[in-house]
Amino acid sequence: MMPKFAFYIMMVLLAQFAVAKGPNLVWFTEDYPPFNYHVNGQVEGIAIQALKLVYRDLGWKFDDNEVMLLPWPRAYQMTLSNNNACIFSMTYTEERARLFQFIGPTMDNHVAIIGHKETDYHLPNLRSIGDLKIGVVKNDIGHQLLRQLGVDKESLVFLASGFELVQMLKLKRIDLIAYGDVIARYQFKRAGINPKHYRIVMPLRSSYLGFACNKAIDKRIIDKMNDALKVIRGRQPEIFDPEYFYSQTE
Repeated sequence: MMPKFAFYIMMVLLAQFAVAKGPNLVWFTEDYPPFNYHVNGQVEGIAIQALKLVYRDLGWKFDDNEVMLLPWPRAYQMTLSNNNACIFSMTYTEERARLFQFIGPTMDNHVAIIGHKETDYHLPNLRSIGDLKIGVVKNDIGHQLLRQLGVDKESLVFLASGFELVQMLKLKRIDLIAYGDVIARYQFKRAGINPKHYRIVMPLRSSYLGFACNKAIDKRIIDKMNDALKVIRGRQPEIFDPEYFYSQTE
């Protein structure tokens, strides 16, 4: 029979191991550079770096196999329907805050309608779209903002990713895209398109990017992660700068 003292020590060690392992969370993401994207079978980017630092600072074990890169519409629905799921990078809105618990900010995100620089599109308001077609990713912030602002579905062209948005814009299969400005510029570069040939036609929303979790996850976990992220942002603000990130990865 195990002595009481030895049993006590074993229970303490098991408790410490359980804490170190961390919460049982599954993370969904999409191709959204420079914040999250696929490289050689691994998810890389500013957001995943920040997430790993949060886990490290909290003494939790991070498992890369718990991160799945999917098309945004599927990732969004998977997070809503799984009690232990989180998603990144997501732009904060009040509508989304009713559906998810947010961890953030990681950095600012300016969402806009973007078009060719040489076009003379003038959109004083979204009622003046006329026959123009706007490319969006379903349930992306650009799509949700246009929907909230009353843009007809017939004016939208749904594409699978930001990479497809910029490609279709270059080919003039669509007239405009609604997307995050920083992310669009990096997608242009990845597609071999000069971002200087495009401009913001109409700003839509300035907000921030962060991590978003299913409402069923214990709020104490969310609070711990928020506190850790705040410390990291104060300690290493440069890692949240896209230009700094790319200078370290080139």
